[in-house]
This record gives sequence, C-alpha cells and structure tokens, in this order.
Amino acid sequence: MILDDRRMKVHELAHAVGILTEWVHHILHEYLDMKKLSARWVPQLLTLDHKRNRVTTSKECLAMFSRNPKEFLLRFVSVDETWIHHNTPETKEQSKQWVARGKCGPKKVKQSLSTNNVIATVCKRCYSHRLPRER
Repeated sequence: MILDDRRMKVHELAHAVGILTEWVHHILHEYLDMKKLSARWVPQLLTLDHKRNRVTTSKECLAMFSRNPKEFLLRFVSVDETWIHHNTPETKEQSKQWVARGKCGPKKVKQSLSTNNVIATVCKRCYSHRLPRER
C-alpha cells in the first residue's frame, strides 16, 4: 500500500489493515526501515540539458567580457522570466512521503500564491551610464 501511495498516513494504513496505529508505525520504522520526509524546496527543477546550457552560456559571456569588458557591460542585458500561477501550493506537511532509510526525499519547486496566470519578465542592464566616446 505504501509503494502505491507514498503519501499515505499511518492512521489510514491502520484503518485499511485493521490494526493499531502504533503497530503500523512500528512496522514501518523497525521492519521496513522507512521514514516520512517532506519535499525539499528548490527554486527550479532543471534538466541536465538546462544545466549544460547555463554553463555554456556563462562561459561564452565570460569570454566576451574578457575580450572587451567596457563594451560587454554596455550591451549586456540580463533577463529572468517566471510563470506566476494562480494556485494554492502544497505545504511541506502535505508533501511528506514515505522513503526507505538512506534514500533522498522528494524535491519540489517552490511556488507562491498569485491572482493571475501571467509570465513575469525582469530585464536589467548591467552598466547604467554610457562611457565617453573615443576620438
């Protein structure tokens, strides 16, 4: 039952099996060596391709900066985008799952409450004033 639904509560298991909750708790911890962990908040769940792309882009920007720092800062604009959804995020308590001892707990992207479903874009120039022109 736990393998089918890792979020199942001890009292739900006890009721389904027809034994005391103390016994279910004892069996889960002592015999099955399981514990219940909350999901760990992470800013984003990135794929391996996303991570590689970020490293490649960072190296390219660093190379451009090394060649001509002043020109790079005049032209560089950083952008960050995120979707803001209207939903009620799951609490840490609601995200708890049973896992075998020694295994990592689940990960979860941290979300915030919103009234709309929009994309927010933030742009920032790294260098705010112009350099004097060379003659």
